[in-house]
Amino acid sequence: MIRFSAVGRDVEVVLDGSEVAILASLTNLLASAGTERGDPASARLNPSVYRDDAAASREFERFASRERDEVRNEDRVRFGEMVQAATKGPLLLQPDDAAVWARVLGEARIVIAARKGLFEEGLPTEAPTDPQVALVVLLGYLQEELAGEMLKTMEDSP
Repeated sequence: MIRFSAVGRDVEVVLDGSEVAILASLTNLLASAGTERGDPASARLNPSVYRDDAAASREFERFASRERDEVRNEDRVRFGEMVQAATKGPLLLQPDDAAVWARVLGEARIVIAARKGLFEEGLPTEAPTDPQVALVVLLGYLQEELAGEMLKTMEDSP
């Protein structure tokens, strides 16, 4: 199982081969978000900023979307590189790297959950039988674990 551990101001992550494969697939999943018309993931990743003012939301989107998309792309590239580096052994995530992991894991959860209708239906109360729903659960666990270790690094900081 993927393991995160606070090490000073950093977070160490240890992955096995199957975990690398699962996490590496997230970059392709995220790249597919919004590429098909009507993809519910797009609306969840890019919600309307001004719910009561469509014109203001479009204007905001016009000015902010390019930078947002560039930052997301940079995160995904860095995440993919770090996941591949983890094939050589434990990986030490500096605070900015850990934040990249948290954002990518969160975005992947949103994409899958939106496509599976989980925002409307919620997670099943029993163990999920759908592999994608199980992945949402796993990513949630990883986010929680990572966030907990990130908090520990902040407590240990001078």
